[in-house]
Amino acid sequence: MKKTLITALLLILSLTLSSQELMTLSQAMEIGLANNYGINMAKNSYTISGNNASPGNAGMLPQINVNAAYTKGWLNAELRTATGSEIEDPKAQSDLFTTGVYLNWRLFDGLGMFINYNKLKRMEEIGELSFKVEVENTLADIIAAYYDIIRQKEESDIIRDQVGISQFRLELARLRFETGSGSEMELLKAKVELNADSAALMKQETVYLNSKTTLNDLLSRDVNTPYDVRDTILVSYVLQYDSLRSSMRAANRNILMAGKNKEVNYLGVKSARAKQWPNLDFMAGYGYYWTETGASFTEYNRNFGPTLGLTASMPIFNGRNLNREYKNAKISLETSDLEMKQLESRLETYLARIYNDYRNELRMIDFEEENLRLALRNMDIAKESYAVGSISSLQLREIQKDLLNAHTRLVTAEYNAKLTETALLLLSGKLIK
Repeated sequence: MKKTLITALLLILSLTLSSQELMTLSQAMEIGLANNYGINMAKNSYTISGNNASPGNAGMLPQINVNAAYTKGWLNAELRTATGSEIEDPKAQSDLFTTGVYLNWRLFDGLGMFINYNKLKRMEEIGELSFKVEVENTLADIIAAYYDIIRQKEESDIIRDQVGISQFRLELARLRFETGSGSEMELLKAKVELNADSAALMKQETVYLNSKTTLNDLLSRDVNTPYDVRDTILVSYVLQYDSLRSSMRAANRNILMAGKNKEVNYLGVKSARAKQWPNLDFMAGYGYYWTETGASFTEYNRNFGPTLGLTASMPIFNGRNLNREYKNAKISLETSDLEMKQLESRLETYLARIYNDYRNELRMIDFEEENLRLALRNMDIAKESYAVGSISSLQLREIQKDLLNAHTRLVTAEYNAKLTETALLLLSGKLIK
């Protein structure tokens, strides 16, 4: 009864999974690009950096303001002039109204505004690179999750084959026990090991379902969305180290971003130097002024009209802060240069290590494919031998384990090769175009 229930559950689960809609890796990547929360947040940050890269934000454009104010006061006024005239009014009232349109425009600041604009453009480019880094990393995660599903699915198929072998062994043990040629201990042992294999299969099916949930989460959709994937891990055998290394130096987004940060720090040096130059500001306006008061010899005053003006200023001494800012900006530039060299060195090391792993995994695939062929042939011989009593159940079980391990090692080698391939494409900037 227990065996029948387990078999029924596995059959229902298998039919359910096989009837689901097939999703290719390309489709998964398209869904991720459209839906992934991290990508969309990075896109918003990039949009903000683009909005900030404007002449107005850099201080290159004038500011125009409309001002208006009204003030009423009650004053205790006492005035005396040199001629002896006096005004005393403990309850003098005053009314003041001003309004106008005013323009302020910095005409020269040591070219600081142009430097700031260039910095904002570099920050926009950094925002774009950050967005692309997020896209690349997310797509790499999607690829890894997609092929992990294939791996877990193949692991389920491998264990399902083991269940079939254990069922074959149980049927023979039961037949031998019923005919008196076998022992009850052998029959019970076959049942125990079949149950163990069935439990392992159910556990693996859960791992398989959870791996599909992980991909749904990366695609930022309902984690219970049903789908199926292809059943083969395709590995590229054409990646060449020299080509990857050259591409990494030219197209790796992190290296490019480090270069942009270095440019920003260089502009920071120029900006610190520009602060030591004089400033020239232009002012223009059209204003209206009206006042009426009993606290002055002039009871009523009104004027209106345009005004123009220029203001020049130059820092002479401010506690040597400008000099300090300039020195610190040069140090920051030097630091960014060192950071870029350090990043290049680390990525070179990482590329070499990953490429070595990649080549080793390719060799492992060839090796494990040969091992699997041998293990399958050995299993066929063992089943025939067990059927005629030439080998014991213990020997059959050992050969069964050898087959399981050979299958698992091959799937693991294929998956690891795909991970290293993806990492190499990510490092070289070839994962996305």
